[in-house]
Amino acid sequence: MSDEGSGTDLRSFEGRVINDRYLLTRWIGGGAFGAVFLSEQRILGRPVRRVACKISKETGMTEADAQERFADILRLAEAMDGMTDAEARRHLVHVYDGGLAHDAGGRAFLVMEYVQGTTLAAQFETLKTVPAKLLFRWARQICVALRGLHALDQPLLHRDLKPDNVLLGSDLTVRLIDFGLAARLLASGTVPGVAGTLTYMAPETSQGQSMPASDLYSLGVLMYEGLTGRLPFAHLIPPPGLPDALHGDWLYQQRTQGRAAVPPSRLNNTVTREIDDVVLRCLEFDPVRRFRSASELLDALAGAEAGSPRPAPGESALEQAREQAAGGDPAGACRTLRTCLDSGSRELPSAVRLALLSELARLLDGQGDPAGAARQLAAAWQLVRDSALLRTRKERCTLLSRTADAYRRAGNAYQATHFEDLLRRERGRG
Repeated sequence: MSDEGSGTDLRSFEGRVINDRYLLTRWIGGGAFGAVFLSEQRILGRPVRRVACKISKETGMTEADAQERFADILRLAEAMDGMTDAEARRHLVHVYDGGLAHDAGGRAFLVMEYVQGTTLAAQFETLKTVPAKLLFRWARQICVALRGLHALDQPLLHRDLKPDNVLLGSDLTVRLIDFGLAARLLASGTVPGVAGTLTYMAPETSQGQSMPASDLYSLGVLMYEGLTGRLPFAHLIPPPGLPDALHGDWLYQQRTQGRAAVPPSRLNNTVTREIDDVVLRCLEFDPVRRFRSASELLDALAGAEAGSPRPAPGESALEQAREQAAGGDPAGACRTLRTCLDSGSRELPSAVRLALLSELARLLDGQGDPAGAARQLAAAWQLVRDSALLRTRKERCTLLSRTADAYRRAGNAYQATHFEDLLRRERGRG
């Protein structure tokens, strides 16, 4: 069968068989390079699965030409071959086959997993602001894919992570695509060169140095956009007349001046403080202040989604008192602790009550009230005397010694002697 030249409208290829085993059933889309078809893979004349077949517009290609045209996809295929993270592989597009289609004029073709669905960019456009729970489900899957790429023997950086480059399949599984700017990490721990889309680009990438934390920054921008419907630094507008080539440097300078993004919770009421913390940490200007790895970010995502555990009664009072004392208000700290001990005595867990009493004694002693400190320490001893709150003899002896010393300094010889006697007995226990 003769084949038309490279000017042929590739839509006319619907219904044709490529390389004797790929039936091009439906045209999906096209571009400068060629077109992508939903196809049917056949083995021994029988259909076995649906695939996506990408075919070049150009004819008479050589293998070297094809390798150059498909460099990004071949880079992904090579990375996946060396990836042991099975979960990460689920969030990348598998490559099955490729070559030169001599029955289609020597066009280059590549056969990949067919993913039916849409992109996160389309979802963002439809939803405007994505509920935090849904956004985090997508973010976790992206992060798993990055974990696999960054954990390769020679880590692979995506360098162009953005909503357009994330597929959401009809099975609700996310997959990263478009590895045209991906690059292997050098021994120096960076990849040189400016690459990516400016609005999603990490500050260090705009200055010619990318690292794994740069992909996490881009994920932070993606999360922010999904949660709020806008980009985190959309308020930074380059001055009129500034050449496009200088926009990246201008934005870099603005961010060095601490122009922070508005917390997402101010723009989306499904966002918690914990989610704010995760997203804004991804967007830190200094990569050292971001998450150290995709695995660490995954843990933070899980923690933020679960929310902060409700503190045990009294824990917040203890934290508040310590902050007051550190801020130069020990009297206020004592009031906070006394109020908590008096009002919540029945509800306080024993361990928390012990910590409150010990802290109050320390503060009272620091204010020159050893008698008050001694009373709190004596109450602490009553709490631990017949319990396992203090598990070691050393801890129990320390408490008794503090109590005896406080009573001695307060001039109460009777109580001081009593607790010194208890201390001797505790030390003599076999």
